[in-house]
Amino acid sequence: MLSLRRIITSSSLKSQLPVLCEVSQRCNNHTTYPHTLKYGEGGRLSFNGNVVTVFGATGVLGRYLVSQLARMGTQLIVPFRSSEDDIRDIRVSGDLGQIVFLNYDVRDYESIVKSLSHSNVAVNLIGKNFETKNFSYKACHVDAAEAIASAAAECQVDNLIHVSHLLAKDDSPSEFMRMKAAGEKAVLGKFPTATIVRPAEAYGDEDLYLNRYAYMRKLPRVPLVGSGWDTLKRPVYLRDIAKGLRALAMDPSTAGKVFELYGPEEYHLREIVEYVYRQIKEDLNVVNIPLEWYQNIGKLFELSPFHARWTKEQVTREYLTEVASPDACTFADIGITPTNLNEVGGGILRRHRPPALAEQLLREEDNIRPSHVVDKARAEEVPVTVSLLDRVMTAKL
Repeated sequence: MLSLRRIITSSSLKSQLPVLCEVSQRCNNHTTYPHTLKYGEGGRLSFNGNVVTVFGATGVLGRYLVSQLARMGTQLIVPFRSSEDDIRDIRVSGDLGQIVFLNYDVRDYESIVKSLSHSNVAVNLIGKNFETKNFSYKACHVDAAEAIASAAAECQVDNLIHVSHLLAKDDSPSEFMRMKAAGEKAVLGKFPTATIVRPAEAYGDEDLYLNRYAYMRKLPRVPLVGSGWDTLKRPVYLRDIAKGLRALAMDPSTAGKVFELYGPEEYHLREIVEYVYRQIKEDLNVVNIPLEWYQNIGKLFELSPFHARWTKEQVTREYLTEVASPDACTFADIGITPTNLNEVGGGILRRHRPPALAEQLLREEDNIRPSHVVDKARAEEVPVTVSLLDRVMTAKL
């Protein structure tokens, strides 16, 4: 489906108007049934007038965003460079023909222009947790972002949304974060009115956050730098980020602004790990490990000939405290109340629980909550498997 706005403004497509009209006339002559497609936000069987290209839609956040946009009648262009198996789960997010898939290469500028030629909104979710022989951090987070921004400007896209990270800084000890910051500058250099979105570390179904700590139950001890008490996190729900991106894509007035999206509560990293282990009913044994040692362990994992499960760079990122900027826009500016980890954490981690305790855990689920940020000395007095909140509730009983 071609955007009517793009047909009117594009001289190359004006010559196709008679052909399109002829096709439409033929279709009307061969059927006596009126179409059920509604104009406006009427669900999947509607078209709200927006055509959105989502780069990086095959990632975890991308699948959430495609689902949010498709359910409100948005036509989606999904460029992909992998096999058909990686996009088959996205096909069912929208009605037949609502999601269009295009093969592209982020190093092929013409394929990027093709993906944006009929869109009025573009969202860049491209990111990589580790470097490969084909793509470095710079190639992925800077060069690719700059190419997309340049193509968006050439195609006269109304709104470009670039997703960065809450910790993106030029002087960060993490190369990943430094490249994210450089990517923001590259995008604004080509598309000055781009919307920059900086989410915190996110959790959700199939995430690499809560589930990663749950898989560590197979280790005799969980390594944490400073026992997890030196790092503060503001984890945010993936669905909330997707809702925020959907709101930004539908609101042109947010162009040129910076949004920082993070959760409603702040936790020590140790408290998050404790919460995970209470949810999956496993005993938590923590070993305090120096950061340099942990980084060397991550570097050993990089030598694997298969997919790198853990890297030195990811270790460095894990122990960066998430601090929000006071002058940036937040969820409140787009009318979204972020979800508390207590509300959805059980559903995400339920699959890691012992099957024999299923009924018992369902009855106890409402009492399992992460403790709030507390004084380090006071928190260390509590056993590892019991939070301060749990202790208070037990005392009241």
